[in-house]
Amino acid sequence: MKILTDNSPTSNPLNDFLKNYGIWIAVALAAAAFIAVVVLFIIAKVKSKNAVVEVTKPELSDRGEQILLALGGKENILEHSLTGSRMTLVLTDYNVVNEAKLNELGVDSVIKMSNKIILVIKDDMSTLYREMF
Repeated sequence: MKILTDNSPTSNPLNDFLKNYGIWIAVALAAAAFIAVVVLFIIAKVKSKNAVVEVTKPELSDRGEQILLALGGKENILEHSLTGSRMTLVLTDYNVVNEAKLNELGVDSVIKMSNKIILVIKDDMSTLYREMF
């Protein structure tokens, strides 16, 4: 399909070219811009994945320190894990655990088992766990 052009002597060949191929030029520029954005996004993702992030352990809060003391100190804890609002601990000596002090410090429930102890704290257990361990 040929687009009608002005054949007068004042006709500009560039204008004629843009009239005939302008839409294709616009599509090509839009595609190039899109590809450039995608490439930059991929490069940013790869760099952020390979970036070394220095993680500093937060200072132990007073509450975390007090809970550790009520459990007999950090050296009394052999294993620990966190599941939701429950902290499961395997201790060296279960007789040194001060349940009354744990309850004062906001531990909602202390569940003693033969080989482990479970602490239930409803408020922000994950932060407390990261501070303690």
